[in-house]
Formats: sequence, C-alpha cells, structure tokens
Amino acid sequence: MLWAMSTAPSPIPRIAILTVIAYVALNIAFYLMSGSYFESHHEVVAGVGSMPGHSAAQAADQATHVRAMFAVFSAVVAVFAFAAAIRPRVVGHLIPVVLAAGYLVAAVAGFTHNAPGVVGMTLLVAGVLMPVLAWHSFHRSRPAWAFLVAICGVFAIVELFGAPKVRGALDLSLWLTMILPGLNVVAVAALVSLRADYLERDTATA
Repeated sequence: MLWAMSTAPSPIPRIAILTVIAYVALNIAFYLMSGSYFESHHEVVAGVGSMPGHSAAQAADQATHVRAMFAVFSAVVAVFAFAAAIRPRVVGHLIPVVLAAGYLVAAVAGFTHNAPGVVGMTLLVAGVLMPVLAWHSFHRSRPAWAFLVAICGVFAIVELFGAPKVRGALDLSLWLTMILPGLNVVAVAALVSLRADYLERDTATA
C-alpha cells in the first residue's frame, strides 16, 4: 500500500501541460481576433483620409502593445490558476486577501480622484470585509465561504464589464483592471472546488 502510494503519478505535470495549452490557445485566439479588429479599424481610418497619429507603423505598434499586455494579463491569471489547481484551499483564500489590499488602495485612489462615492465605498467595504471572510472560510466556516464565493463572483462580473469605467474613475491601466476579474474567477473556481469540505463538516456536526 505504501509503495503504491509513493509511486502514484503526480498530477502537477498534467495540470501544468493543460495550463500551458489553455494559455497558448487563448493567446492565439486573441491574436487572430485582434488582428481582424485592427485591420478593420485601419480600413475605416484610411477611408476617412490621412489622419495624424494613425499611420500603419503606429497601428502595428499599438496592436503589438495590446497583444503583449494581453499575454501578460493572461499569464498572471494562468499562474494563479495553476497554483489554485495544486493548492485550492491556500490559493482560493489567498487571492481574496490580495485583491482586498488592491481594493483598499483603489478606494483611496477613488476618493482622491473624485470618483463616484459609491465606487470608493464599495471598494473600501470589500477591502475590509474580504480578509475577514477569507480567514473564517479558511477555518471551515460555511457561511463565510458562501459569502466569499458570492462576493468574488459578483466582483468578477462587475469588473469584467465595467473595466473601462473603473479605469476612467480610478485613473488606472485597462489591463490592470482586467487582471482583477480574472483573479476573481480563479478564486471562485478554487473555493467552489472545496464545497465538499464544508458539506462534510455540516454532516458531521448535524
């Protein structure tokens, strides 16, 4: 039995391969779609006439920059997704704490940049509440776990579709704001994968 357990294949190489494949496939898809977008945009600009700041070389540089930033963004999410697949409990609770620190910084930025008050207050409340929920959830509190999953899920949706407005309100990079929903999705996936732990605790204490 001990020998069989010691020689069991590690899932890490398989997870790493799947992560790399997903990363490459996503970037290839983005490369093709962005190429179509920039080509159509260049044709529209060219149809209007010669416009300053819209030369072919500058359009190519802009496309390269966008693709490079997307590669960085997707790489960050891929690294956290790989770590979450290996250590879902640790990573699933660590990401909300890291995001909470970012939300607190963003709340301060929102207050100093005259962003709508609801934005600053939402970020402030989330920044204070998420570490508390993560702590209790890590110690097997099912209500805290469920609340944390809900918060990360809502923030993932809001940040994904509201990234341009968040960027304008807080004067941040668009690609920085796009990392946030990706990390929230990873956190939700990692936390949901732990649901059996909380169900078993409830059954045992019933």
